[in-house]
Amino acid sequence: MNNFGPGINLPAIKGKQGGRTFYVTNLPNAVFESFLKGVESAVEQSQRPLDPRHADQIADYIRANPNEYVVGALTFAVDREVPFTKMGDQNFGGFDLGTISLGLNTKYHSLDGQHRREAIIQVQRELENVGNDSTAVIFYVEPDLFRKRQMFSDMNSTSKKVSKSLNISFDNRDPFARAAKILITQHPLLIDRVEQLAPRVKADSSDFFSLSSIQDTLKKLYVGTGGRVKDSSGMTDEEIVARGADFFDVLLKARPEYSEAQRSQAALIKYRSGTILFSSTTLRALAGAVYKATVYYGSQDVHKVHDKLVNGISKIDFTVNSDLFIKANFN
Repeated sequence: MNNFGPGINLPAIKGKQGGRTFYVTNLPNAVFESFLKGVESAVEQSQRPLDPRHADQIADYIRANPNEYVVGALTFAVDREVPFTKMGDQNFGGFDLGTISLGLNTKYHSLDGQHRREAIIQVQRELENVGNDSTAVIFYVEPDLFRKRQMFSDMNSTSKKVSKSLNISFDNRDPFARAAKILITQHPLLIDRVEQLAPRVKADSSDFFSLSSIQDTLKKLYVGTGGRVKDSSGMTDEEIVARGADFFDVLLKARPEYSEAQRSQAALIKYRSGTILFSSTTLRALAGAVYKATVYYGSQDVHKVHDKLVNGISKIDFTVNSDLFIKANFN
């Protein structure tokens, strides 16, 4: 029986972990606005402060992908043991199936997922199908505040962030991610020279750049160094790849260091330590400069603009002891 009134009965799986009882259940998204919405006081805080911008980012993701979005389980601590009615006499070896009863006086502390919950609350008001969806919820029984805080710390200290390059490798939704993966298999400067899994290129690697730096560079070609791509829905892979290919054509013609580094690992090591040409920051800065130049030259002949860019970039001193970069505190 489900009753989303003042008290609530939920089907649940009961288990034990680290000496604590926990329950795994499932809630319709529409109920989060009235149930489990409150944020505990600062004195009882067991979570990081809610960041509205992060919640908005998740909400935008759900809005953009209402039929494919993925939201992980929300995790809470409850301040007392809750009544649990076991279903039948089955023994599943380590857990039981049944129903939990959450009363009016039960206190909840968010341990993980408060931004996901806030995003769900926002979107289910707008999209009926999202309100009809459901989200997994885990309740740990833990009344002690300091132990709840330790749980939050433990959950975050043992997690490992996925590298941006690996995330891009798996992302087929973002056109810049798709274009970056196409470009590194087609452009002569990038073929077999891009780290696709790790967040950065190792000093002894034969790779020039990471996949994440290629994606960032493609974005800078559209908005400059200080801009941010807000809506890429109208952009095609072909358009982004073409613009990126033009940019890397310019680099390959303007800087013979890249061709030399392709032919010799010793040359790559020399240029990596003696210049900033193989820095992802340099790559993004050059893309931003090319964007500005493209805007400045406007409707001029593209071939002439290309030649001007090659000529300009070829004259820059990219050595690590260049006065320009020392004064700019580049590192």
